[in-house]
Amino acid sequence: MTRLSLFLPIALLTSLALILDFVLDRAGPFSLGAGTIGLLLGISYSSKIKRDQEQITKSCINILLPIAIVLLGFGLDIERISNDEVGLVGLIAILTSIFTAFASTFMISKILGIEKPQAFALGAGGAICGTSAVLAVAPTLNLSNKQTGAIVAVVNFLGLLTFLSIPLLSRGLSMDIDAAGIWAGATVHAVPQAVAAGEALGSEAMSLASGTKLTRVIGLLIVVPAATLFSKGTSTKPGKLGLGVPNIPLFLPGFMLASMVATFILPSELSNNLEMIGGIIMVPVLVLIGVGIRPNELINLSRSVLLAGLFSTLFVMVSTYTALAILM
Repeated sequence: MTRLSLFLPIALLTSLALILDFVLDRAGPFSLGAGTIGLLLGISYSSKIKRDQEQITKSCINILLPIAIVLLGFGLDIERISNDEVGLVGLIAILTSIFTAFASTFMISKILGIEKPQAFALGAGGAICGTSAVLAVAPTLNLSNKQTGAIVAVVNFLGLLTFLSIPLLSRGLSMDIDAAGIWAGATVHAVPQAVAAGEALGSEAMSLASGTKLTRVIGLLIVVPAATLFSKGTSTKPGKLGLGVPNIPLFLPGFMLASMVATFILPSELSNNLEMIGGIIMVPVLVLIGVGIRPNELINLSRSVLLAGLFSTLFVMVSTYTALAILM
């Protein structure tokens, strides 16, 4: 009965998030995204969750999250990101973005007293692919639902700011269309937002933004194992990776395998559908994270995280723009 009393509202909140996202996409210039809406709806419902249900929410997250991330791997076309559209300039912009995101986040987090595991997750969200990156590293970093929820909320907010500001700044700075497309792909947090920012600049910019952003996603293959260095504990269970050796999540090779299958075996339409299913599964994951957070707890956690993320995002935008101005 306890499970049923939890699953029904989660299903309803997930459905409501997907419907609201669809309506906002059709009616307005943009939507926050179904995942962000789901997180907010989950937080609004959190006061109704009983303590004995919290373990159930964690178990559901542990089941659904790896499935969602592996399915999202079908959206990574290896051939597309290895062609000439993302050349040396794009690669330098990507490396500049990733280095700046992590370096500035750790520096500011140290000043603000944010723990290293949280700083790493925040840096991953800004450096790689927004919410997906945060959720990919959170289990390895042993972050609580409250910590993960705060970082996801901040990353989504900052992703929205970059998505809206990059096209306007590109025009205001009179950037070349190619440079503007690469800038969007190297700075905007989430993949759909990066593509949409490129689209606002034109079809050529959209192609460059997509290729640059998808190349950044490959960083998951490095960032997730690296998260073990900043985790609070390591796996000590023999039979997995050995005594005292960090446990690398199984969804990481699953993500890469999915991308290879999508690139060389499956038709693009089927791959796109599998990626879409992964995005849909991510919505109840964020709802479940949301219901484990009390609003006052989120506010207390988010202040310093928001400041660190905001300054880091500004540093990333300035550093990548400078790199592109020099190279192009």
